[in-house]
Amino acid sequence: MIEQQGSVVGVETGFATIRIGAVAGCPACDAGNGCGAGVFGRLLRRRPLLLRLTNGLDVQPGQLVTVGIPEHVFLQLVLKLYLVPLLAGLAGAAIGHHLAGRGFAHPAILDTAALIGAVSLGGLALWLARFAANEPNEDRKVTLLRVVPVTFVPAGCSPPGTSCG
Repeated sequence: MIEQQGSVVGVETGFATIRIGAVAGCPACDAGNGCGAGVFGRLLRRRPLLLRLTNGLDVQPGQLVTVGIPEHVFLQLVLKLYLVPLLAGLAGAAIGHHLAGRGFAHPAILDTAALIGAVSLGGLALWLARFAANEPNEDRKVTLLRVVPVTFVPAGCSPPGTSCG
């Protein structure tokens, strides 16, 4: 299960609205010690995501919660949203290059045809994959896993487990 923390922003009968903040990268990347994904995450500045989930834990607004999605669902979405458009783009480039090359075209025309084919077929595959990924499916359900316990530390004290003088 892939887990992410969020906060409850609203509650309706049987449902809770959870806000998942935009994740820039892992803590190492955010600190400048990792692979650099945090830099790209800050450049893209994704908006927070709002999820409407079944409120099986009777959560209340303001609480921190953990939500999860099964790993196999995550892998299916990654393949559908990244691998399929990539392969379609490569196929489009090959088709465009082949069609333009039938008349012994100039190399610039071959490259342009390959680019148009790649963008067209890759873009179409991405659009179709994103459309299909938004279809509701019970197997792909993000679930509310647990409420995150909040530890109270009085101002001026050390972290829990140490003495507070």
